[in-house]
Amino acid sequence: MEAALWNIGMKVDDMESEITFWQELGAKLVLREKFTAPGGEDVDYAFVDFGGTRIFLTPKTVFEDKLGHTLMPGLTHAVFEVEDLDKEYERLTAMGLEVLVERVEISAAFGSRRLAFFRSPNGMVFEILQILEAKI
Repeated sequence: MEAALWNIGMKVDDMESEITFWQELGAKLVLREKFTAPGGEDVDYAFVDFGGTRIFLTPKTVFEDKLGHTLMPGLTHAVFEVEDLDKEYERLTAMGLEVLVERVEISAAFGSRRLAFFRSPNGMVFEILQILEAKI
């Protein structure tokens, strides 16, 4: 799979203190907003850029209800940008990977994209995304 790391995800208990922490380390706040996810749930999130890596901060990930266990605060997933989401989705499902979130298109202040979430055989959660329109 040809892919590039787009961001890493992090679950946080307190958005304000986490954003402040990263800014004090030298990160730049790129975006902060709430948007309505395809399932109708309001999602609070922020992107910070630290050393050229985007970190996605949120109090609740879109996939955690599908894990079958409590997701603790901390790093939660890696996001890889791909050119053709359908091609990579088919490849990953053919490998037998568990799908946590089916293919979906979302739009928010960051732009629009198609994405899907998977879990590797040993438990790593990752997202593949195809950017349709980039705003950050």
